[in-house]
Amino acid sequence: MKLRALLATAIVGLFATAGVVDWAVGTTLIARGPRQSLMAPSDLPVERVVLEQTGAPELVGWAAERKGSCGAIVLLHGRGANRLATVQRAKMLFDAGYSVVLFDLSGHGESGGTVQGFGYSEGQDAARILAYARQRFLGQKIGALGSSLGAASFVFATPQALADAYVLEQLYATLRETTARRMPFYALRSLQADILLAQMSVRLGFGADDVRPVDRIGKIGKPLMLLAAGSDPFIDRGQMAALHNAAPASELVWFEGAGHVDLLRYDESRYRKAVLPFLSKNICQASHV
Repeated sequence: MKLRALLATAIVGLFATAGVVDWAVGTTLIARGPRQSLMAPSDLPVERVVLEQTGAPELVGWAAERKGSCGAIVLLHGRGANRLATVQRAKMLFDAGYSVVLFDLSGHGESGGTVQGFGYSEGQDAARILAYARQRFLGQKIGALGSSLGAASFVFATPQALADAYVLEQLYATLRETTARRMPFYALRSLQADILLAQMSVRLGFGADDVRPVDRIGKIGKPLMLLAAGSDPFIDRGQMAALHNAAPASELVWFEGAGHVDLLRYDESRYRKAVLPFLSKNICQASHV
């Protein structure tokens, strides 16, 4: 009996300690970094844009209008980054004949907001940015290009804000799956993820079961390309297959050997050969019909 009592006490103590640790980890995961002041690139003619809305974070970005543009592309960065991470893509697209819009999501870069919400809450940001692009580039097709967090943000912006075509890089299928793959103890990954994510509803007002891009991607109903890394430690082939099956008309392009990295920098030739013809077909050519 004493042994059982000691074991029970140890287990309770272990879970209590784990709970404290997970709360601290959760604080780190959702907290924004210092608000930054970003310098505009010298080789892309951008202007600073600020979107203000009562009750919502201020969103800060850049827009570069291409004379004679055949469409405009909205670019959104990954988690923990800012719009500077999309500048190389923006230059490529600008040179290819598109106007471009680059924004910091809330909780990132120069934008307001105090937390990072895994793309779910940032869906409201994406909707606002797409609405701005529609207004700014009247009568033109609008493309959406997002990486990781940015990709999820575009998915959660639907159906209230639809682009005309989507390029989604390294999109996760469900928050539970991608979180579990980040956990340190392989045999207990699912349990660790469940414990860590249990605090979300208290902290963010939504739970892990709400954050499932795989349940939303099929509602987009627009031309869609998925870019996937063959050796991504956080998003496995099963997740990509689930996303592709949920949006069966989508194109799936693999970057074999790539981890969770910048796919344009990893293989610029493959990136260009995949993305530019897709946008030309669905944005540029379509806008001139």
